[in-house]
Amino acid sequence: MASKIWNIFCETNRIIVAQPGHYLTLSFIFLLPPSFVSLLLNILIKYIQQATYPILTISLVSILFLLISYIFTYCAVISITSSVYPSFLNQPIKLKQAFKSISTSFFPLLATDIIVYAIYFVAFLIFALVIGAVSFVIAYLTGVDLQAHYFFVVVPFVLACILFFMFLGVQLSLVKVIVVVESLWGLEPLRRSWKLVEGMLLVIIPIFTLFGLSNLVLASLAGDSWILILVFTPIVALLTLYNIAVLAVLYVYCKDKNEKLADQVFATEKDEARLPLISS
Repeated sequence: MASKIWNIFCETNRIIVAQPGHYLTLSFIFLLPPSFVSLLLNILIKYIQQATYPILTISLVSILFLLISYIFTYCAVISITSSVYPSFLNQPIKLKQAFKSISTSFFPLLATDIIVYAIYFVAFLIFALVIGAVSFVIAYLTGVDLQAHYFFVVVPFVLACILFFMFLGVQLSLVKVIVVVESLWGLEPLRRSWKLVEGMLLVIIPIFTLFGLSNLVLASLAGDSWILILVFTPIVALLTLYNIAVLAVLYVYCKDKNEKLADQVFATEKDEARLPLISS
């Protein structure tokens, strides 16, 4: 599995290096702003807490910054994914085409993401209701004071939530790529992603962990230092660029593995697309 992950990263790097100006431009326009905002959040919260109405102010500012961040991130996901995917056929697209893809995929991606977040929310409510019901039954039947054993109630719930949402995140990891590449939206990309990632758990989890921990470490190191925030912002943007590109490469790999893509769609261009590098 380690060699497959390495091959996916190598293929991603090859595609980006082949058009450095293209991807640097997209990163500068769409990834630098949300990267800066994500690192700036600690300073903003600390400053806003000193305001007259901290809760209201923090809520409004957080919503504003999240909205801006999501808009830029969506544009980045669409433009970068639509650029990476044709590169497997050695058919790089121009910036104009990448920008044009945003207008066609933005709202389908937004609608699909709303469905995904709704699923997460419902799943969390179900977990909360189940743990509440179980706690009540245990307290009623045994007479145990659960407040005195709060740790044993909360920890299993938190661990179960984390494991479940990690599993769900892996199963739905290709949703955004599918929306952009296959022009699908709604529930269909979720079903497609669930099908495509079958048997890929040991590949996707390390990739998720790597990028997730990298961003978390950088955010922790930056803290409330303006200098570190300015230094780390381009690094976070670069990591996000590779994260988006890796998912697009992973999508092709999953199709090659689970849908015999090399024999059906890329049969004539397989050598040019260098699919053997991924599937080795």
